[in-house]
Amino acid sequence: MNKLTYLYTWVFCALFLGLTPAKANTSDTEASYNQPQLVRIDFTMPNGYVRHLLLGFTPDNVATDGVDFGYDALNLDNYPDDMSWIIDNQAYVIQGVGAFDETKQYPLGMFLSNSGNIEIALDQLENFDNPIDVYLYDAENNTHTLLNEFDFQKNISEGHYLDRFMITFNQDPISNPNEDLLSIQDQTKETTSITYLRNTKELRCKSNQIVNQVEIYNILGKRIGYFPNINRKDFKLPLFVNKERYGIIKIYTRNGQTSKKVIF
Repeated sequence: MNKLTYLYTWVFCALFLGLTPAKANTSDTEASYNQPQLVRIDFTMPNGYVRHLLLGFTPDNVATDGVDFGYDALNLDNYPDDMSWIIDNQAYVIQGVGAFDETKQYPLGMFLSNSGNIEIALDQLENFDNPIDVYLYDAENNTHTLLNEFDFQKNISEGHYLDRFMITFNQDPISNPNEDLLSIQDQTKETTSITYLRNTKELRCKSNQIVNQVEIYNILGKRIGYFPNINRKDFKLPLFVNKERYGIIKIYTRNGQTSKKVIF
């Protein structure tokens, strides 16, 4: 983590703790509750450098999802490749918000002057009493990557990506804020998310339709897995992969077939 991000982190924590009234007999539970809950995200650029980002939740809601003096830190660097939180159309390396809410979504902006391989990873969670899931949502592919289990890796062309990526805490379909009314067709559209859990060697699938069967192919088109007669919406499948890095997952429902690319 660079010195600037460390400094902003210290300022964030110091300001938050400074707003907490001192008590002579504060219990460990109360002290833990008053600590900001931190989510640290690392972005690896095509040149190999790493940008450290911090998302901080304030349990007593002293910060908001907007710009808050003392809780949000602007990105003052001018790197050819970078990533930032986007608040009111500006780039920030630290974002302080209210209490943790798993329904919230926090947009990320990616700025690339060079095409190449990038990586977005969960570095650390701090001060959470219970573990939380942290997902990276990719709007272009409509996929959720569970960063607790594995990193998001992709080769991306140069350009500015302001509406593609966001951090979420569940796999619910992402709503479009520009659409006030959804048609019946939109409401019944199939949505399926697929992730590979490296630690347990399992394929996690969640759909709003009943899944009949699943087929797994490697990048060369060879079938490496077949699971018939599933008949569930939310399930895990054992899947051990050796040298494969990518795979194509085919999901069959009564509406037809859906194919998605997954990083193993």
